[in-house]
Amino acid sequence: MLHAVATAAVAVGRGALHWASLGPGDAGRVGFAAFGERSFIRQPYSDIVGAPGIAIGADTLIGSGVNLAAVPQDEWSPGDEPLLRIGSRVWAAPGLHVVAHRRVEIGDDVWIGPGVYITDADHDRSDPDVPIGHRMAPARPVRIGAGSWLGTGVVVLSGVTIGERVTVGANSVVCDDLPDGSVAVGAPARVVREASALPSAADDDQRRAGGDQ
Repeated sequence: MLHAVATAAVAVGRGALHWASLGPGDAGRVGFAAFGERSFIRQPYSDIVGAPGIAIGADTLIGSGVNLAAVPQDEWSPGDEPLLRIGSRVWAAPGLHVVAHRRVEIGDDVWIGPGVYITDADHDRSDPDVPIGHRMAPARPVRIGAGSWLGTGVVVLSGVTIGERVTVGANSVVCDDLPDGSVAVGAPARVVREASALPSAADDDQRRAGGDQ
């Protein structure tokens, strides 16, 4: 009797975990281009649009309330290069919002704070007689390099390339490219520290060795 109760409890627990997240087993049902092993999107997610244009790597965790949209601006078919590619070992806190019309790439080992917005879209402001929201400019690809960190509330706009191992401070608005290893803050985001000013792994080792003497 106790064994039967325990078995039933485990089954309920497994069911609850399944419904609490989207995982690799759901990839076919939802229609993702790719969904890596041990990756999960926590439920409830807000919206997933254009799943055939979205590829997610392995060991990636995306928090609840996420909006992922892959809506092609130009001719595109399932099986073409994904419009939105999220790498492996990415960690995204709740409230991530990504809109891809042409190409958004988030590299491996990127960490993303709560409420971050990333888009390759923009609006055409050339005709003052037309509401800005009614006119779309051509989308421009966005790339976020491996090992970078985007703080809470960061906004990444169309055409931006963020290099590898870049730190972007909370509530910053990234309008221009950021070089590898830099630290940027503000709206618009400005580099406040270059890679050359950051301690290297060799420097860290040297400091540790000095402390041991």
